[in-house]
Amino acid sequence: MHSSPSYLNRWPLLLVFLALIGENASHPVMAGPLTVAARESAEAVVRQWGEKAVAEGVEKFAIRLESLATKYGDDALSAARKVGPRGVSAIEAAGERAPLVAQLLTREGDRALWLVDDAARLQLVAKYGDDATAALLRHQGIAQPLISQFDNVAAKALTQLDPQNARRLAMLADDGSLAAMGRTPELLGVVAKYGDRAMDFIWKNKAALATTAALVAFLNSPEEFLDGTKKLAEVVGESVIVPTTTAIAKEIAPHVNWTLVTLGGLAIVAVYWLGRQYLWQKLTVR
Repeated sequence: MHSSPSYLNRWPLLLVFLALIGENASHPVMAGPLTVAARESAEAVVRQWGEKAVAEGVEKFAIRLESLATKYGDDALSAARKVGPRGVSAIEAAGERAPLVAQLLTREGDRALWLVDDAARLQLVAKYGDDATAALLRHQGIAQPLISQFDNVAAKALTQLDPQNARRLAMLADDGSLAAMGRTPELLGVVAKYGDRAMDFIWKNKAALATTAALVAFLNSPEEFLDGTKKLAEVVGESVIVPTTTAIAKEIAPHVNWTLVTLGGLAIVAVYWLGRQYLWQKLTVR
């Protein structure tokens, strides 16, 4: 009786080995750390938002998360856990801004969706950073036009204001008062430094600050005006009274006929001299 070839005796062992490989290929223990983290994040999202929120199922959703994490790091997985499927879709739709979107969602959670869902707002965040983020989230509907018009100094100022003073700042911008005052970046810089105190003062003295002397005085030493050491009314009064004569002269001068003024002056001198001569003669005759 002939014995079977040796390679036939090895088939059972080979089949068992292949079966073990097939079984363990998709086992979490054999998967890489990123794959495991993506699957855990996908499962966490399903537990929190429900299976209906993840229509494609855990496996495919985990693949999406793994792809995002490969490109943008752990922020993509953190954003998914915090915001759910909407956050994942926002990152996927963000293009070159995807890393920023992932960071915002990770840091701010659901409320950052208002930022990332609008290209103009996201542009301001990308351009001006944390100040713009804080100002936009704190003063929705007010901050965007102010930052667009006055750049990051407006964002810094808005982060220091309560809702009432943020509305006041927006009103001054809308009605042209800020433009009338001039030196807006410096004025907003004072607001950024002193916050609501400065905005209260500017609001109450907006008419006076439209004069150059008052604005310069306030910008040079805002603390003295804010704590009451100096009074803006005094500065305005001095600036009006002192140059009044000069201003009137400058206004009248172009319209004066100086020839007539000179002749009139000479006539007055002549009359005065003749009068003195007449009186002297009468006194001498007596």
